[in-house]
Amino acid sequence: MSEVQQSSKGGVALSRDALSPDVQLIGSREIEVTFLGTNAYGQPTWIMWNASEPYLIGMLSQGKMGYHFEQRTSSGVLLHENISLSRVQRALGG
Repeated sequence: MSEVQQSSKGGVALSRDALSPDVQLIGSREIEVTFLGTNAYGQPTWIMWNASEPYLIGMLSQGKMGYHFEQRTSSGVLLHENISLSRVQRALGG
């Protein structure tokens, strides 16, 4: 596993190295982000895991108008559609 990464502006830096997990510091949380490749719609897709405990946080895909983020919560799945990457970061608590 690689060390913690952030973009130069302190935001999320999404890798496109297939199946190579990167640990991102988002707010005070370390989140493992793994690029899966493209989905059935041809959209780049990532999966996010808690880096310290093995549980799924959500799945992120890049659409034409923004990102689609399916976030796992204690009350079920939240679907955020056509949002910016900074909004994804805020949804993750960063």
